[in-house]
Amino acid sequence: MANLQKLVGSTERGWKGSAAKFLGVSRPTLDRYLRLAAEGQLDKIPGLILKAVGVDESSPTARMPGIPESEVGSSEFDMVNLFAAGLRRLQEDIDHQGHIQAPYPEPLSRAFNLAAAFNIERRTSYPVDLASLIRAAARPIFEWCSAYGECEHGEAFFASRLIDDGEITPDCISMAGLTETDAEQAFYQMLMSACAELDEDLGQRFYSEWRRAVIENPVAESHAIFIAKYDVLRSNTILTKKLVDFFYERIPEVHAVDGKLALCPLTGTRLKKHANQWATEMRDPVAAQHLRDYGPRWIEHTSATIELKRPVRVFWTLPGWHELQLHREVQARGCTSILWPDFDSVDLLVSQPSGRRFAVDVKDHISPISLSRTSGQHNRRRRYKRVIVIPDYLEDRLPQYKTLFCKAALSALKEPEQIMTASEFLELLGDKA
Repeated sequence: MANLQKLVGSTERGWKGSAAKFLGVSRPTLDRYLRLAAEGQLDKIPGLILKAVGVDESSPTARMPGIPESEVGSSEFDMVNLFAAGLRRLQEDIDHQGHIQAPYPEPLSRAFNLAAAFNIERRTSYPVDLASLIRAAARPIFEWCSAYGECEHGEAFFASRLIDDGEITPDCISMAGLTETDAEQAFYQMLMSACAELDEDLGQRFYSEWRRAVIENPVAESHAIFIAKYDVLRSNTILTKKLVDFFYERIPEVHAVDGKLALCPLTGTRLKKHANQWATEMRDPVAAQHLRDYGPRWIEHTSATIELKRPVRVFWTLPGWHELQLHREVQARGCTSILWPDFDSVDLLVSQPSGRRFAVDVKDHISPISLSRTSGQHNRRRRYKRVIVIPDYLEDRLPQYKTLFCKAALSALKEPEQIMTASEFLELLGDKA
């Protein structure tokens, strides 16, 4: 690294762009070479690259002083993702016990060690204790760790906050997943395993009904609600109970107010109180407005009251609310709508009486750049026009959302998919029947 900085004549922020151009490689490739060099794995770096920076392939690579032995090769990208993983663990402690437990989670301790080392070596001021981390985490990452955006995949979360309104954000959970096994995948695999025990047609209906059940019941008074309200789940009680036990957890009494729980009147998720005000997990402003207009919905807290675990709420329930809402609005316009066909190959298959058909994916990504990376052509269906539909609030908060999405797709040599807001899609379908 030192040799390369001398060659490009800079040690300031942004020097890696000049270094990548000097070597004729991409930024992600440069980051990989720097990490391999820090780990002493020179044999994995092309000889021409080593020669260009004046490094003898046979000489040992000096490690960065101050970096813990187990973290050699780590970058600010790793540090921030470890912060995210640590905050997620702390949030789980608060949700389950009502307080933070000692000692700190292992990812958080690792992140603090890295931050302290970077602060010494690079004269940065990254958080090294929980109080300073909470202050930083409430701000966009680019404001307190500009180097994060220089790393591969970093720009997708560059403007993200780890904490918002006293709670960790969906982006925080996504970033935590970059350091650990994807939590969402475990729940998906559990559901698919249950569906595999049924024949294909019944398995598809079971899949769709369970997806709908967790969207409609992020908090449930007991297991019995899944048997009482959903026909397919009732006909497969053993599988249903297995899923309830895996997806849900008991709500500790500490979260009750005078024996009752406050729920979001729009989504049914449990409300949290901050500065004497109730706050909903749903980031769409329509939920906050609904809460102001109608106040919390209260239910009795008992030993049987259960709540969806956080990853399912973040990745299935809250985005799924928009999917169900669009499904109902489509049907109200006299169109046919099928939810999550072929085990969620797309979110909705919409057919108009005129014969026009749409394969719709509803996406609630804050970043249009991130959305462009996850979208693709692999879910195309014959005779169906593929459309990505985003909630209206995303364009309200970023008017250039669709333009940025298309530009990002083109820069990645992808064919931009058609993208529109929910209101635009419903207008395309016509008036209500």
